[in-house]
Amino acid sequence: MSASDPKGNFKPQDAPRYDDVLQCMRCGFCLPTCPTYALTGRERSSPRGRVALARAVAEEKLEFTEAVKEEAFFCLDCRACTTACPSGVRAGEVMEICRSQAHAFYPLGKAGKAFREFILRKMLPSPELMETSMLPTRLYQRLGIQWLVRHSKVLKLAPEWMAKAEGMLPDLEKPLRTQLPEVVPARGEKRGRVAFFLGCVMTLMYPGVSRQTVRVLAHQGFDVVTPAQAKCCGAPHLSEGDRETARSLARFNIDLFLSHDVDAIVTDCAGCGAALKEYEEILEEIEDHDRLALFRSKIRDISEFLAEKGLRTEGMRQVKTTVTYHEPCHLCHAQGISSQPREILRRIPGVELREMSESSWCCGSAATWGLKYSEESRQVLERKLGNARQTGAEILVTANPGCQLQLAWGVRETGQKQEVLHLMELLGRAIPD
Repeated sequence: MSASDPKGNFKPQDAPRYDDVLQCMRCGFCLPTCPTYALTGRERSSPRGRVALARAVAEEKLEFTEAVKEEAFFCLDCRACTTACPSGVRAGEVMEICRSQAHAFYPLGKAGKAFREFILRKMLPSPELMETSMLPTRLYQRLGIQWLVRHSKVLKLAPEWMAKAEGMLPDLEKPLRTQLPEVVPARGEKRGRVAFFLGCVMTLMYPGVSRQTVRVLAHQGFDVVTPAQAKCCGAPHLSEGDRETARSLARFNIDLFLSHDVDAIVTDCAGCGAALKEYEEILEEIEDHDRLALFRSKIRDISEFLAEKGLRTEGMRQVKTTVTYHEPCHLCHAQGISSQPREILRRIPGVELREMSESSWCCGSAATWGLKYSEESRQVLERKLGNARQTGAEILVTANPGCQLQLAWGVRETGQKQEVLHLMELLGRAIPD
């Protein structure tokens, strides 16, 4: 088996590269970082175990079995193992690719396939459809039906994942995408011009967060361009093994954002940022390298951007509170951004940052993982909330909508007395009107 012939028992399209699975030295540094290994103690549910499965398939020592499929989806893809690995093995990305293989080896039935394709290939790529799909849920809240459901015992009759999904719903507002002006001008001394990538979950679930992000950027002296035509970043598609649609979305977004003359492309969603920064990899063999490199060079998480440019604090209001910070996996592990959010927190007047133990340990959300494996997700979350509670901080801050949904749900379920905020919500409290 050569590095140039990595397919083995994998299907030819979207197979893990043999080099990626060959690098693993089985040293075990990844084991203490892996939530699923901590839960099960199973070798195959560890990063090195999963890589060993993929290598065995590539070397034709193992068929792509149900066990391989199960581990591909049981992996949280939190990338903590990548941070810990001395050889640079990216086990999460290998498993992400194996999810695409799983759908090739074990295709869904007709109804399941039609539903999956509608969600991934019709609804998610269409901002208009996404907004329309949330209208019944907003009515469900506004008409008081949610109050009746939550105060009855009907949810106890539903599957656990359904009860959790309903419980995670924040108070929904009108989607932000149609409300934001195309350009919000800089305030005070102008420092540049940026594009804002407004994520699907942010516009639908947390419009207030992204409204604060744009407000903060303008306050910091940047013209903010928000292209309303932007489509889903492709993160859900990569997570669910639909790399073909992810590539299509990547091409569209690259063309759209590179058509604007901006210094940077900023996002306030860690999952979106990680996906946008991976466009260069998923398109590397089929698109112009220089354009991919140019796009990649402009992508910034909001905390990364503000730390890089320097946060202007003149005239900011005092926000006298104590906070602790949960690091989103796709910010600290996928993007390597860890110190920057802390730097921003420490610069907010009046804020005291109290570090929690295992701040980079996954919260158990991981896109749809938290619903598919609801009991395991609850156990991972309990570990996180225990660490947050021990700090005694008034506010639990994070920087990703999936984490925010999971943490806020957990805090409500356990009666924990902490407010859960996105970093931009907290910073927005310090920005003068």
